[in-house]
Amino acid sequence: MTAARQPYSFDDYHRLAAVDLWSTRLLICQGMSGSGKTTAIEYLCQKHRHLRDRSACIFRLAGPRCLLPPLQHELVVLDDVRFLRQLLPLARLLRAGNTVLVASHLSPRCFLPLRLFWPSRVFVMDQDEGKIERYLAHKRVAFSHQAVLQYCQLFGANYLDVDFILERRPGVDFDQALAYFLKFYQLNLTPNPLSS
Repeated sequence: MTAARQPYSFDDYHRLAAVDLWSTRLLICQGMSGSGKTTAIEYLCQKHRHLRDRSACIFRLAGPRCLLPPLQHELVVLDDVRFLRQLLPLARLLRAGNTVLVASHLSPRCFLPLRLFWPSRVFVMDQDEGKIERYLAHKRVAFSHQAVLQYCQLFGANYLDVDFILERRPGVDFDQALAYFLKFYQLNLTPNPLSS
């Protein structure tokens, strides 16, 4: 098995395992694709002392519509929230006594009306360059702090684009792979259509 394919255990850089979630009703992991939102929620559901004994109702959202069955006093996971319209069922879920965990591309500000009424926690998943350094060290890829900082400033702290860049120039350190990528490739970032 190559270093690039070795499984990578969850990096709890937010120290989620120690967070008191006893009274939390709405938990939001916010960030871009590949930043670890879904993995963090899976970790919480499996390992956190306040959630692990509950069975989660998981809904992976594919489009702007968010049709959910009536649920009461459940642990509900909404994965891949990208549209404001997908927030509409949240108040109903929270009023029915559910605890809701959301993997969201939307800004935490979009959840503010809900956060005023229900105890909530927000974790931003794509702003920690240390997790990228630990990921590269796990993959046994040499790097400089400056290259990781440049990468995070350009692309955000996400694992997906790290792998994409390394695949374009295998066998070299991250500094060289990033320089090569920036010279010969381009990632087009598409804004999220919030109004849909």
